[in-house]
Amino acid sequence: MKKLTAVLSVLVGVASIAGAEELSVSATLAYESDYIFRGKRLANEYVAPSVDLSYGEYYFGAWAAIPFEDGDETEVDLYAGFETELSEVMTLDLGVTLYTYPQVGNTSNTLEIFSGLSFDVPLSPAIYAAYDIDLKAFTIEGSCGYSIPVGESNSFDLSGYFGLVDVDVGESYSYYGVGVAYNMAISEAVSASVGLNYYGASEDMEVDGSRSKITFGASVTTGF
Repeated sequence: MKKLTAVLSVLVGVASIAGAEELSVSATLAYESDYIFRGKRLANEYVAPSVDLSYGEYYFGAWAAIPFEDGDETEVDLYAGFETELSEVMTLDLGVTLYTYPQVGNTSNTLEIFSGLSFDVPLSPAIYAAYDIDLKAFTIEGSCGYSIPVGESNSFDLSGYFGLVDVDVGESYSYYGVGVAYNMAISEAVSASVGLNYYGASEDMEVDGSRSKITFGASVTTGF
């Protein structure tokens, strides 16, 4: 609980500063029953506070995964990027992510650069490529989604993705997933979401040999 309180305090402070500087700010508090990232199960259930700031075409953010169970590592990611429209339907995204693990120390931190293209067309396709400089791992991922309106402000959102990871040390593998979420507007500035996610991979997600997992998630987001 102390870890969660500390992270939330930092995020609230950053959001306050951003508001003073007339930046666009959003903050999210999310929960998921398992932490799975690119086909690897990294922890059991966790809570994930995050904050995103944008100014024009630039954005900055912080995201944390804080597991409930002792023994699972806390992760804090810092990222920044530049997003610009190349045409009426195509957007370019360039950025960098620093993955940190406070309980382990700086020796486990890794730095990743990424780029992506997203398209404002039916199914909202996007393709991203990322390279982790420290792990020497190259990832390419394609995704799509579809939103079904429910009333004036709510929706069912469907999503899917497929990715490939090529690493210098170890076997390369693929991963994939689909999700369904019900998103609801609580007010003009606050929204909430609940949903299910299915994760799969071409190799073991964890030591028990499982290669797929269904998880439950929920989140609350506010922006100003």
